[in-house]
Amino acid sequence: LSPIEAADAPRELRPLVDATTRVMGRLQRLLDHQKRFVRDSAHQLRTPLAVLKTQVQSALRGDVEPTQALREINGTVDRATALANQMLSLAKIEQLRNQPAATECDLAQEVRAVALDLAPLVADKDIDFEIDTQACPVVADGWMLRELSRNLLHNAIAHVPRGGELRVHVEREGDAALLRIGDSGPGISPELQARLFQPFSPGDPRRGSGLGLAICHEIVRALAGDIQLRNRLHDGEVLGLDAVVRLPIAV
Repeated sequence: LSPIEAADAPRELRPLVDATTRVMGRLQRLLDHQKRFVRDSAHQLRTPLAVLKTQVQSALRGDVEPTQALREINGTVDRATALANQMLSLAKIEQLRNQPAATECDLAQEVRAVALDLAPLVADKDIDFEIDTQACPVVADGWMLRELSRNLLHNAIAHVPRGGELRVHVEREGDAALLRIGDSGPGISPELQARLFQPFSPGDPRRGSGLGLAICHEIVRALAGDIQLRNRLHDGEVLGLDAVVRLPIAV
């Protein structure tokens, strides 16, 4: 799949050679991504499977009460399932990246749909929630916009203290669609900023599998946009975290 070296090819054949080289390049990137996916999947799933085996062995020996053992096993299975789903999301992003341009979607509509799905989580923590949106058409696959919104909102909800605040805004800013999610959580430390979007990053302040922000970053990059996470400060005190996404407006 290496580039075709055909410097002496007839002029009439050069467009064909260039097109073939581009196709080979896309195939090579897909194969490289597949190799990384298989490697990372095997590594990351090894831990929950080892934990699950230990829990089953402990339950069989009678070390813990059966109901408690089942609860622990159920929790491990839930975490492994969430991890597998997020790894599949990363793989799907790469597939969509190499497909023709998607149709036009309204970012505001997708964000509102996700916010409605997550409303029970907001209510469970008695969060002071506010959402304000205006129509922002972007050229993107609807799944990508929903997955982006879901990960950012879920992370914010998880880190807002009970009775805290969560603000969601979608608006046009010049030639960009702007999504801003602000929470009243603890924010992030400066030393973690550099590796926020690295998959399985140790010490990720958003905890979980370490894939949520990596998924968001890959989606935004695939859509030629920009994503930033920054602490909201007042007199040197961290009041919360703002996640800001900018995507090109559809023209």
